[in-house]
Amino acid sequence: MRFFTVVEIAELLNLSPDRVYEAIRQDLLPSVHIGRQVRIEEQAFNEWVRQGGLRYAPGHNRAS
Repeated sequence: MRFFTVVEIAELLNLSPDRVYEAIRQDLLPSVHIGRQVRIEEQAFNEWVRQGGLRYAPGHNRAS
């Protein structure tokens, strides 16, 4: 299992890290929160891209 940082995802999507954080806050991008750290699992990200970046159900993308 591989995880991306917000900066890595921002580079992949050609966005600023702030835009990626905003997408995570709005539950648009699947993410895992470990304390204050945010990571995006590679397979979940790839599936999200394949689905056209569709919104996940609230709570679906977060693990504590």
